[in-house]
Amino acid sequence: MNKIFVQIIDNPFEDLLINDDYFDNGADNQAIAEQLQESLDYHYPNMVHVEYIDLFLEDEERFQEIREMLGHGLITLPVVLINGRAFFHGGISYKMILDEIENILSSGPIH
Repeated sequence: MNKIFVQIIDNPFEDLLINDDYFDNGADNQAIAEQLQESLDYHYPNMVHVEYIDLFLEDEERFQEIREMLGHGLITLPVVLINGRAFFHGGISYKMILDEIENILSSGPIH
């Protein structure tokens, strides 16, 4: 069985944008990513890995497409990737992430 990878690309100095009451409103996005990992570990042990990425500490070549879209104002941080594909941006929604993980798992083996 393959893992599902959730990446939360963010700039911790941006304003916090949280879409669900599931998480503490005072938490920053890195803490939310950690809480998300704990919750997913409970629901899907060893199947989902959540990674918080500070975009501005990464190599400038990494996530080039996201950087370009940010520069043109087409998206806002945080950006959530699932298995390397942009899933949504502008906040972290536990429900949307959980729904997508359930869709992926119900569709069969991950390729």
